[in-house]
Amino acid sequence: MKRLVLAFFFVVCAIGVFSQEVIIDCGNPALSDYSARYFEKYGDKVATSDTLELPFFDDFSSSYIYPDSSKWSDNYAYINNSCGKNPISIGVATLDALDQYGRIYASLPIGMSDVADYLTSKPINLQRSASDSIYLSFFYQCGGYGNMPEYRDSLVLQFYSVDDDEWRSVWRVAGGELMSDFQQVLVPIVDSVWLKKGFRFRFLNYVSISSNYEPSWQSNVDQWNLDFIILDTNRSYVDTIIEDVTMIKNVGPFLKDYITVPWKHFLHKGREAVYDSITFSYANLQDATHNINRQYDVYNADETTSLIPVQAYFDYHCGDDSENINANEEISYTKKFCYFFNENSYQADDSAKFIIRANIKTDVAQAREYYRWNDTVRYYQNFKNYYAYDDGSAEKGYGLTGQGTANASLAYKFNTYMTDTLYGVYIYFNRTQGDGNVKYFYLTVWEDNNGIPGDTIVSRLGVRPLFSNRINGYVYYPLDTAIVVSGTFYVGWIKTTNDMLNCGLDMENDAHDKIFYNVSGSWANSIISGALMIRPVFGYELMQDAADVPIRRVSTSCSVFPNPASDEINIDVNADFSGVMIYDSLGRLVMQSGNESVINVSALPDGTYFVKPYSESKVFETVKVLIMR
Repeated sequence: MKRLVLAFFFVVCAIGVFSQEVIIDCGNPALSDYSARYFEKYGDKVATSDTLELPFFDDFSSSYIYPDSSKWSDNYAYINNSCGKNPISIGVATLDALDQYGRIYASLPIGMSDVADYLTSKPINLQRSASDSIYLSFFYQCGGYGNMPEYRDSLVLQFYSVDDDEWRSVWRVAGGELMSDFQQVLVPIVDSVWLKKGFRFRFLNYVSISSNYEPSWQSNVDQWNLDFIILDTNRSYVDTIIEDVTMIKNVGPFLKDYITVPWKHFLHKGREAVYDSITFSYANLQDATHNINRQYDVYNADETTSLIPVQAYFDYHCGDDSENINANEEISYTKKFCYFFNENSYQADDSAKFIIRANIKTDVAQAREYYRWNDTVRYYQNFKNYYAYDDGSAEKGYGLTGQGTANASLAYKFNTYMTDTLYGVYIYFNRTQGDGNVKYFYLTVWEDNNGIPGDTIVSRLGVRPLFSNRINGYVYYPLDTAIVVSGTFYVGWIKTTNDMLNCGLDMENDAHDKIFYNVSGSWANSIISGALMIRPVFGYELMQDAADVPIRRVSTSCSVFPNPASDEINIDVNADFSGVMIYDSLGRLVMQSGNESVINVSALPDGTYFVKPYSESKVFETVKVLIMR
């Protein structure tokens, strides 16, 4: 079912018929992270409220991650700015295959369609007459930036009958066609069975998990996006015009090379690292021209305090910075960004956080009062102890799969603003059903060789995907040995099986020119647009001057013989070592010895093994050995 969002495989360069660079559907790191903190604080109960009065409206611009609890009675839909393509206004509600904790519903059958998410309204007072001409309208999108639901999958609208205490389906649409735009639907409510106090409505989606034989492919699928839901009186089937001018996209990013960099690295780079402009994207949904005023503010935000205004900057060169927007027009307007993030602001030693709030001003008409939330967007510019090309939002998953990729390498290129110590890597591996992508790999750092990965600096075996709620769903993988890097380097992994590791791929930011893979002995540049969710992690205080700290490199003179071996292997290296670790083909440590040059391996069954000497001061090459008798 869910083989690829692009509906085809990428067979890249001359890497063999059965080896592929692919993207698949993925999990949700933001939801995983937020749910852990949300349910720890509030528990599983959703806040209750009195019966709502008309009008009912939500365009999902005023809530984050979960639906507004004053309007909705469950937490299954995902509120976001990244899944909807060409949204009606900033923010959409996404129904998919993940529960409120960011986990794939365990009850979903493989290869069959079943109900997954719900978006259920609070009780509404609909004790009205049919002559009041009540309509429920909404916009929906099949797929968007996410996975396309198939023909057997569907989005369903149901109404609740107070008298019968049951839900009845009143509208349904099947999948099968990826939509770039939203489609509006108007549903009249005239039957007396619905015209009661306590009326409710809900959306639900049918999804189907891939029947592909590889468990590492079975992940989040079948996204439906919803926007601009209105329930009110005095409407008609031609009531399709929305009296609003709305932001449709966030501002940012503000750094030229990365989304996030370490704070001290940024200060070392200086103003050169920051864009000098800000872009407002907004749309007029009405059939009349309006005059729009645009402005932005910059705030210094401490992790533990409320917002502290730093400075409000306006582009006075544009007069009052107002412009007419015609009916049904979209505008993308760029103005000068005057603020520079600097050390004069109140920030912690190891990080910094700023909020850029951009808003448009139209009028004060009462009819448009409840649309006001979508006049404003906020961009969070974080500085942390890592470099990131991604924004923390995984729309897809990326990996290498197929026969011949068991030892394939994936490398991600970074260029540091200053010399510093690399301690490890944050990686987001999207979760698959049954954790089918939990396979061992080598965590590896390479030198630069004229624009492609060169010699290995350090490689750690025995690493496999883990799943955590910290750092927005990322897991920290430390290196065996902290190393000092300067300029260009590469981080990534070497696989040990043909299965895909499903690293998160941010589709809204493109760093494909920094992604390299090696299947058959030569490096190739990725042709898949997006940014991998891999973030090298740095320290801030070197223990000694950087020039005096040697970069620890893999010894190239390590050898193991005979190979193939039967009962004994000989270790030959050009430096002292403390011991030897032997791993099986799945990356599990199966034997460890001292610094003997001859090791008895007669207890190991026939198969492929990886032999790695180690010491406190050196990092040695890992050698693949075949044991057969």
